[in-house]
Amino acid sequence: MAKLQNEIADTFLEKLEESSDVTPEMIDALRDLLSAKKNLKADDLVRVFSPPAGGEGK
Repeated sequence: MAKLQNEIADTFLEKLEESSDVTPEMIDALRDLLSAKKNLKADDLVRVFSPPAGGEGK
């Protein structure tokens, strides 16, 4: 089962990499979250996809 989950996550990340709205840093952070052995929380995703403090950045 873990293999299927990894394949889904890899495909998802590949699609995100095609987006100009998602930075390489966001992809790396999301990859780390998805590969961690703990449960993913909404706050984790908010941290990854929120603009840096003081601006919208990109």
